[in-house]
Amino acid sequence: MHGPYLEIQTSDGIDQLTIGDKPITIGRHTDNKLVLADPKASRFHAVIEATAGGFRVRDLKSSNGTFVNGKRVQEAMLSAGDVIHIGSTRIVLLDPSADPLPAVEEIEQLSEADIVEDEPVDVDVGISAPEPQRPADEPDADPDLVLQELAESMGSKPFSEYDIALISARGTTVHEAGAPPKKQSRREAVDLFRMVLLVCFRSRATDIHLEPKNNYWLLRMRVDGNMVDVVRLTPDLGVKMSALVKVLSDIDISQRNMIQEGHFSSRVPAATPGGPLRRVDYRVSFAPSVFGQKLVIRILDTSNAPLKIDDLQLPQWMLEELRTAIEGDSGMVLVVGPTGSGKTTSLYAAVRSLDVNERNVVTIEDPVEIQIDGVTQIPVDEEGGKGFSALLRSVLRQDPDAILVGEIRDPETARIAMQAAITGHLVFSTLHTKDTIGSVFRLLDLGVEPYLVAQALHVVLAQRLVRQLCPHCKKAVRPTEQQLKKMGRAGEGLKQIYEPRGCPRCLGTGHVGRRAIFELLSTTDEMRSAILKNPSMDDLRKTLEGTPFVRLREHGFALVAEGVCAFDEVERAVGR
Repeated sequence: MHGPYLEIQTSDGIDQLTIGDKPITIGRHTDNKLVLADPKASRFHAVIEATAGGFRVRDLKSSNGTFVNGKRVQEAMLSAGDVIHIGSTRIVLLDPSADPLPAVEEIEQLSEADIVEDEPVDVDVGISAPEPQRPADEPDADPDLVLQELAESMGSKPFSEYDIALISARGTTVHEAGAPPKKQSRREAVDLFRMVLLVCFRSRATDIHLEPKNNYWLLRMRVDGNMVDVVRLTPDLGVKMSALVKVLSDIDISQRNMIQEGHFSSRVPAATPGGPLRRVDYRVSFAPSVFGQKLVIRILDTSNAPLKIDDLQLPQWMLEELRTAIEGDSGMVLVVGPTGSGKTTSLYAAVRSLDVNERNVVTIEDPVEIQIDGVTQIPVDEEGGKGFSALLRSVLRQDPDAILVGEIRDPETARIAMQAAITGHLVFSTLHTKDTIGSVFRLLDLGVEPYLVAQALHVVLAQRLVRQLCPHCKKAVRPTEQQLKKMGRAGEGLKQIYEPRGCPRCLGTGHVGRRAIFELLSTTDEMRSAILKNPSMDDLRKTLEGTPFVRLREHGFALVAEGVCAFDEVERAVGR
């Protein structure tokens, strides 16, 4: 060989591989350029790639590490004669055209302490995506490889990227699901986009962000409420993926400096093997930025959402109170909390708990995000004069048994909803308030008469979302005296709590999934009497003394004691 090449030494012998401008990926998986049968090699272990300064090797978050000249590295520039060890495999970079180099000292045999099994992974250092050592303004050499490694690190799932069919806004299947072709370019936008969606399914992502930068496009995902950097694409790939989404969403591809919105869907296998195919919808938004249009895709996937109130993981007494309210034929069930606290999800679960065969159920939403079988769902159109209050008046003439009002925003909507709740209708709605008691004063501030609030309000459910600790990497710590003091009864006798650490299964975040913490207020006769007397906050709190009432913070700290979530996560959600 006249140019640089790799000499690969394994138990089977010695082989050679020419290297050039294209990256050489190394690992056990058959998609790698250099496939190793070495059991100590990860599926996607490392990559050797050309740079302006020569060749470099980059570890791909392998379990057993990549060693250059006996030293474990995350990334290292290579010179002719350098020796790479991956497990028991020895790889030497050779270049006949380079100046002779002094002989490399014999590499010490790696001890068993340096090598661990590939699965499971348990590390103290959080793993993030993409690779932190990569230059700040440089795209990933092989984005598909990064996505594959992420997808595989999160454990096996019932389907692959090739089982995902892409359906346009017109309902036409643009790209059918099927086995991968024998010859294909892994950089093709369709295949790469399918891999992006697969990572979303496995990570429970709710949003995809594709942001154009100066020299690359950054793809990020919102996982468990937090943004996670995933991969950096070349400008060419970024433009192609953006154009693909526009085609799927029936959006004018020629327009690049305006706000554009649309939708498309995909068809994927069921979450459990053998189940029917299911549809997942996506809401698309393009907005102009300095370097081009930013793309945000909202993923409307109900597979992980609670289907009934039994799935909300409410404390038993709260569940029974909520069930009693739902089984009634009148009154208001109010779910409160800030934006992004899961209010709509809880309301959907409540509506799904109704018998739609015996009840006429109507919803008024802005917008209608998830379709519910057997329920009439009406979207709000403020520009067309069809706001919440106008639609609510109209719906009351449609003989409804139960009405869901997406949000109480103004005095008129509040008053009409309350009147409906005391005239034989079961009303569900949301309100932006901090807690249950605060919702009472918010309704009074909107001008609703105290007698209406007292009579109509049946149950108020306040909630926040907290991230659950990853069961594979959470670490036990001794709680501090200050933490135990804040936890109150939940901290009595507690010897340990858990903190997030980070591993491949949780994308290095230390968290997997979210659950709600709750505070439920049931309007007893004492509470109704207090509301009628123009009460203060303290007056309402006194009526709760001696009841099972539990504050948001108390429910959260109970989960901390159970090892479900971290102490800091509860304080983040409810305030310090």
